[in-house]
Amino acid sequence: MNQRTTLLMLAILLMSYSPSLEYDSQTEYDEMNLLDQNYERIEISPNPNTMHSLPLVSSYFESEETRNLRADTPVGIFTEMGLIPTVLMKSELTSPRSDLLLILIDGETGLWDARLEIIDYANVEIRATIPPSGFLIQGTQNQLNKISNLPIVRASHLVPLGLLSDKQFYNSDTEDSVIVELLGWKDSDLIRHDSPGLNLPGSLSDVANVWMNNYTSYQTGSYIGEVNVGDIDEILKYPAVSYISPIFDRITSNDYARIHMGINTVENAYFTGLNGSGQRVAVADTGLDEDHGDFGNRVINVVNVAGDSSTADTNDGHGTHVACTVLGDGSRTTAYAGVAPEAELYFQAMEIDSTGQLSNSGIYGMLNSAYNSGGARFHTNSWGSAVGGSYTTQSEDADDRTSTWDQYWSYQGMTVLFAAGNEGANGISSPGTAKNVITVGGHQNRWDPDEMYPFSSQGPTDDGRIKPDVTGPGDYVRSCLAQEAEDASTNIGDSYYIEYSGTSMATPAVAGAAALVREYIMEIAERPAPQGALIKAMLILGAEDMGTRNIPNGDEGWGRVNLIDTLIPDEDVGIYVDDRSRLSAGQVNEYSFDVTRSGEPLKVVVAWSDYPGSSSSSIQLRNDLDLEVISPSGEVTYLGNDFSNGKSTTGGSKDNRNNVEVVLIDSATNGIWTVKVKDTSHGGSRTFQPYSIAVRGVNVNDLTPDPTFIVDSFEISTPIPQVGEEVEISISVRNQGAGSFTDVPVAAYANSNPIGNQLITMSPGGDEELTWYWTPVSEDEGEVEISFYIDPNDDLEELSEVNNYFSVLVPVSTPGIKVSSESPIVTLGEASDFTTQWDILITNTALFETNATISVSYPIRTRDNVQFDWPGFFNNTNFNLDASENIPVTLLMSHPAPPPPGLYKMIITGNDIENNIDSELEIFFDVPVLAQPQVILPSSEIFVSSLTDTQFSFEIKNNGNGAQTYDVSLISPAGWNLGFDDIGAFAGSSSGSTGTLIKEDRVNIDVTITSPGALIEAGSEFIATLVVDSRVSDDTWSTDIPLIVEGYDKIDLTTSPESDDFENKLLSDGNYQFILDISNQGNRDITLQPIQRTLPGGWTLSNLEEITIGKGQQSQWIMSITGNGKATSGILEIRFISDFDYSIDWNVTLDVISGAIPVVDFYQVDIPNGQTADTPLGVDAHPVGAPGFDLGWTVTNNGTVSWEPSVTMELPNSDFSSSCSLNPQKIYPGESSRVWCTVIIPLSAEAGSEPEITLVMEDGGIETRNTISLLVETVNQVTWTLIQISDIYAGFSSTMYFELQNTGNSVISDRIVVSGPNSWNIRVLDGMMVNLQPDEIRSVQIEFTPNNAKDGTIILDLGESTELSDYSTQIPIEVKGAVNDEGVSSTLTIVLSVIIISIVGGGFYIYQQELPKKKNLRSTDKKKKEEDLIISSESKNTEKTEPSQKNPKNLQKYDEYPGWLWDSDKETWVPDPEHQDIQ
Repeated sequence: MNQRTTLLMLAILLMSYSPSLEYDSQTEYDEMNLLDQNYERIEISPNPNTMHSLPLVSSYFESEETRNLRADTPVGIFTEMGLIPTVLMKSELTSPRSDLLLILIDGETGLWDARLEIIDYANVEIRATIPPSGFLIQGTQNQLNKISNLPIVRASHLVPLGLLSDKQFYNSDTEDSVIVELLGWKDSDLIRHDSPGLNLPGSLSDVANVWMNNYTSYQTGSYIGEVNVGDIDEILKYPAVSYISPIFDRITSNDYARIHMGINTVENAYFTGLNGSGQRVAVADTGLDEDHGDFGNRVINVVNVAGDSSTADTNDGHGTHVACTVLGDGSRTTAYAGVAPEAELYFQAMEIDSTGQLSNSGIYGMLNSAYNSGGARFHTNSWGSAVGGSYTTQSEDADDRTSTWDQYWSYQGMTVLFAAGNEGANGISSPGTAKNVITVGGHQNRWDPDEMYPFSSQGPTDDGRIKPDVTGPGDYVRSCLAQEAEDASTNIGDSYYIEYSGTSMATPAVAGAAALVREYIMEIAERPAPQGALIKAMLILGAEDMGTRNIPNGDEGWGRVNLIDTLIPDEDVGIYVDDRSRLSAGQVNEYSFDVTRSGEPLKVVVAWSDYPGSSSSSIQLRNDLDLEVISPSGEVTYLGNDFSNGKSTTGGSKDNRNNVEVVLIDSATNGIWTVKVKDTSHGGSRTFQPYSIAVRGVNVNDLTPDPTFIVDSFEISTPIPQVGEEVEISISVRNQGAGSFTDVPVAAYANSNPIGNQLITMSPGGDEELTWYWTPVSEDEGEVEISFYIDPNDDLEELSEVNNYFSVLVPVSTPGIKVSSESPIVTLGEASDFTTQWDILITNTALFETNATISVSYPIRTRDNVQFDWPGFFNNTNFNLDASENIPVTLLMSHPAPPPPGLYKMIITGNDIENNIDSELEIFFDVPVLAQPQVILPSSEIFVSSLTDTQFSFEIKNNGNGAQTYDVSLISPAGWNLGFDDIGAFAGSSSGSTGTLIKEDRVNIDVTITSPGALIEAGSEFIATLVVDSRVSDDTWSTDIPLIVEGYDKIDLTTSPESDDFENKLLSDGNYQFILDISNQGNRDITLQPIQRTLPGGWTLSNLEEITIGKGQQSQWIMSITGNGKATSGILEIRFISDFDYSIDWNVTLDVISGAIPVVDFYQVDIPNGQTADTPLGVDAHPVGAPGFDLGWTVTNNGTVSWEPSVTMELPNSDFSSSCSLNPQKIYPGESSRVWCTVIIPLSAEAGSEPEITLVMEDGGIETRNTISLLVETVNQVTWTLIQISDIYAGFSSTMYFELQNTGNSVISDRIVVSGPNSWNIRVLDGMMVNLQPDEIRSVQIEFTPNNAKDGTIILDLGESTELSDYSTQIPIEVKGAVNDEGVSSTLTIVLSVIIISIVGGGFYIYQQELPKKKNLRSTDKKKKEEDLIISSESKNTEKTEPSQKNPKNLQKYDEYPGWLWDSDKETWVPDPEHQDIQ
């Protein structure tokens, strides 16, 4: 079988969030008001070491629990017997990997103990734990065999390739390309490597180089790129490959939001306030509108991880909306402030603007960057890939980083959040399927917060884990609108905000809440940086079951976030947390809590950042911690996550899937409850598993309260009250312990006389101000001790009893003088004012005369009690006052101009000298925030170009007395344009804003000056104006910016036509003049000094004189050069330089005539037959064909320089060939060389012709040619070729066929003469005369009849001349005997048939051959038949001796057949007696 049964299906869907809708913003709910109650401020006692030293009741070890002997993987279940497949896979992926083994550990042996034994026994790596009992092992075959033989190993199985592949590729047979992530192996420290080690070959980089296209690597051991789907099974065979995963598409998945999570309540509940200050949140999303305004100066960095050079939020503004939901301060509309409005932002821009898609940046690298480079301790992600709840490699990487950073002994912890997705029932998106992250679902925001957002993705994950973890407000969430977002516009009527829905909105809201939790732990509780697991546990601790009680469930997880229940305990309800504990295999930690009041809930949450899972496993939990809560009686045990109807129940089984376990008891009985946390199964590679526990219940904390008076909090309405004057006194109490208390009395006394008692109830960290009213009596004149007592009866058990008492001495006066003012509060007039005045009235309140003085204290700023040494002066300080008299006094105070903003308090003291009684008056100096900008230009003048843009920058310094924002604008002179590069609405804008500048702060502003684009005279001045406007007043400041046109130099050089003709060859001893036309095209006069840069040897320059040219003018410059007779060629270059550092080069190439003078003389001709001659035609003729003949010349150099020419031969046509050599090659002055050329004349050359050949020699532009004539020798030559001859019988006629070819180079015209035995009849059938051009072929047929059976020889001659080569040929004839009578008939028939066929065929052949030769014959001649001429030795004699017997009038002559005449009577050829050959 090539296919296996399938039980699993991967659903790959796209995420989306629902569209924004309009709504009635007036709709509200009573529940919002309930969540937004006015809680009193409280504060926890500082105790940084609390979480380091939390005592445990006990800690002990037990064995790990027995496991089932199996390993659950995505491709099937491995048992002792082998693999039970559960998926369909193509056969190629069922092939095993030789370097891998899946082993099953004995169920009685702990996984941690087994791990140690395996690593110690063989050189292998445990690559993954496959729950419940499997290990994926890698090593060489030898080492794997050793492991198989260990006693603890119950079974070992080969690993199919499919286990290392995503299920998307199980049955894919296409040849398409797909983008994948190719991963290498991680070691036990979770460091991924390029090579597998273990003596295994290859590396991941090699695999990527061979199989991937367009790949990149964001981290060691990881490559993303294109592969052919059909190649995946081959790629998986490499030992360096641990997994191949597709790259899934990533898509992005507040007025009421704060209320629903209780943010407004907890923000105001504590003394320091919870607003995210000191917390840094990393947001990974599309992009960011950094200057929106709601981020202030809290953006630490914006990092581009998409690689498209832009971090702007240009499409739908998703990233800006998300970031503002976390930490926007609502500066433009306070109703839309984020959850943690003072947190800092580290942003990672993921969107590729051109496509609107999110990049494939790995979560591993982004988390590392945020934690290490960005210093962030939160990372929120409103995006994901729709994978149907699968645990992907990205999920594994998220768990890798979080589990590493939650090792509190080495790191500070990081809280990572992911949106669950908007896929509804199609499952949680990845990396939200990771175990250690907080996966956030969405609930309704505008309507009923106990109803889910309808598209929120539902859990559980594919291995059954509870997801999402919590929910947050997810629909109609209002947050920032990115101003550059092209696909978004406001849908709520506010151009800076927009309303979006989805888990993308819920996730940043929960991230902001998590930041407040961390701020609470670190700043209010003053405890060390918490684990991410503790943040997760505390959010779940306060999470509220939505609607029907049914947590945990796949919709809401553990409920919606409610920070009130997380951070603000009621009355005696306490919260206990511990994130500084850890467990090893089998270890148990126990806690005890004494619940002092029954009937209240007890909730316990344990969370841990588990060792990362694996894509090769179908169960992802590695270290299984179990939570047990035991009742005081010991009879009831609640197991973690054993829930029914939203609360814990009994009788269930332990959870072996989740790394969060919760017990919730609705009504806990009083007594000591025991909480156990056990490491039941330890499959991870680290020794310790840290965890966090959070407990909420009555008196669950082991700390006690500690109320005390706040130092310096005592206040009295009149510093020196007078007898009978009622005054208000107050003091604040703070609970600096960790326990709560109720109705504790606080008593106040004046000189042991009771003033009154008040009862206070306080939570940990809270404080409260107590107020009494007291009227001094006459007995109180002088000093009165005001004292306060907490718990005067000592009924409260607290940490310290010594801080329950506070006292202060208050002076009380009798009537004397009174200091007053109608305007005790004076506001600073102008920023430049350095004095301020108060009008004071000093009055004698007594009925008798007295003397008085007056003084004033230094001002103290009320917001921070800082004193300023600014002196105050009265116009009079000593007075004599009659009874009830009053005198006006002027107080003048000196101060800086301007002073720092704030409200300052001073006390004026009037002293009754006679009675030594003081009267005090509080006056105030109100200094508002004042603007005072200082413009700092780079110089007094800005030099600009009139042709190109100019950039410069200046600074604006805030010399005001507080933070300021200034609006700036530029006024440009005519023809120019000045614009801001960065601070305006767009680049080049003439107006902009500095942003907020704190006092003494400054901002650098870049300006681009756009020129008119025309040439303006250097030194011309233009004035631009910078205008600065204050936002806190109507003040405006203007600064002139002089623009000075800088010099622009441009010279145009051309060679005048009046110059000597230097473009042709120059004489080495010549004198030449160069004239340059120089044009000044700059904006100022210029003086040019010529400088010689390069000059060939042998030349001398003269007249190198400077020249001055006015702007816009043209002038000529003349220079001469002189050669010394040995001057050489080369480049002459002159540089003209000016005083303005301007230069221009001019050059010309000097081409000098060479000094060599060659003379060529013919030397000798040598032909192969030994003939030589000193003239070309001095031999008989020049032979035809190879090997050719040699020609020689003598070359003499009569010049002054050496000459090294090339030698070639120009020939009549391509049939000729030659080769030449020169020796010696270089010919020095006065010396000679010899040229020899071998020439081969082709046979096709006409005999006796005289073709010309030319010797060509050239070097340095000097060429010499020598032409001679040749005489082609005559070659007379023929070739006879026998084509066919049949068997020959005596008495029977036979025919021979020949081809006669002219193989010479001259015309052959002759007759064919044939002879043989005398008694044979022999004749030429196709004519005796031949006329052959060179290379022409003629057919010849010979018919003969032997008269007997004797053999003979037939001889063919071409004429009777022997001048022809091969003119004659002889054919021996073998004659067969005569046939008998019986065979005569058949034989004769055959012979006759052959003769007839031969005659007919031969006649046709002759006709075809002779037809073109007779084309000039008269038409009457064409009808003549040529009879075959029978020639014998006798006929020859007859023709020679009896020519006169021929009838001359019947004989005709034809030029084609010289020496023959046609006898028309006899129709035969006869010799021509008048032809020279006959004569």
